Amino acid sequence: MSEKALDLIWTKMADELEEICRKTGVMGYSVRDLKTGRKAGFREDVLFPTASTIKIHILLGVAIRVHRGELDWAQRVVVEDKDKVGGSGVLGHFTYKADLALRDVAALMISLSDNTATNICIDLATMDLVNETMRSLGLTNTLLRRKMMDIEAAKRGDENVSTPGELATLMAKIQGRDGIPEAVAEDVLSILSLPKTGPFTLGLPSDIKRANKPGGLGNLSVDAGVIYPTPDRPFALAVCGSFLPGQPEEATAEVVRKAFEYMRILAECTELGRS
Repeated sequence: MSEKALDLIWTKMADELEEICRKTGVMGYSVRDLKTGRKAGFREDVLFPTASTIKIHILLGVAIRVHRGELDWAQRVVVEDKDKVGGSGVLGHFTYKADLALRDVAALMISLSDNTATNICIDLATMDLVNETMRSLGLTNTLLRRKMMDIEAAKRGDENVSTPGELATLMAKIQGRDGIPEAVAEDVLSILSLPKTGPFTLGLPSDIKRANKPGGLGNLSVDAGVIYPTPDRPFALAVCGSFLPGQPEEATAEVVRKAFEYMRILAECTELGRS
């Protein structure tokens, strides 16, 4: 009886999330209960540009090289004029050379979505390592193909891409240490937990722990991460939207908000539905 009740609540959640996704643009989502293994999704295999959400994958590549002993979080990174690009972040606006620890460069990439910091991290992680790591994890539709603000690459169609299903799977693997060493996962989740804006911020109560990275471009909004309604009941969520009018973040935040409402109820209730 309890399994049947759980099936019903998961079906209800999936129906409501699908309805939200069908309302505007092209939207898809993937949600995974990391304690029970149950999951739901809609358009999980549709390919979307990742925008800045690809910075999760770059961060993972840097952390892997750190724990191989090839890099060090404490090593100094000098940011010069040749490194600077536009778009989001602060390093591109600095007047003088900046001398930062690698860990702080990675933090700027995630918390402020700093594009200059990101390109430095791509050089250090290498595109080949990031893409090889995705293939080793079975994420064959996830590709890092260009640096930030590489307009010519974007015009050629060399977008950084993934799917809602693969984004959620990656976060589930990081949280579960599935194919990813414990120390690497801990560092990645710690940096992804830094404060930031985006759909998760709009859709979640401020006191709820999360480890995520949003991304946005014109008419596009993406966010992916792990959310912790309770410490022992995390869930992975990825939401992707393209062709979105108005305020794209608001559309994806609606999916985040609804998914969290259900996942918090599931975290707080018994299998028969009482708390």
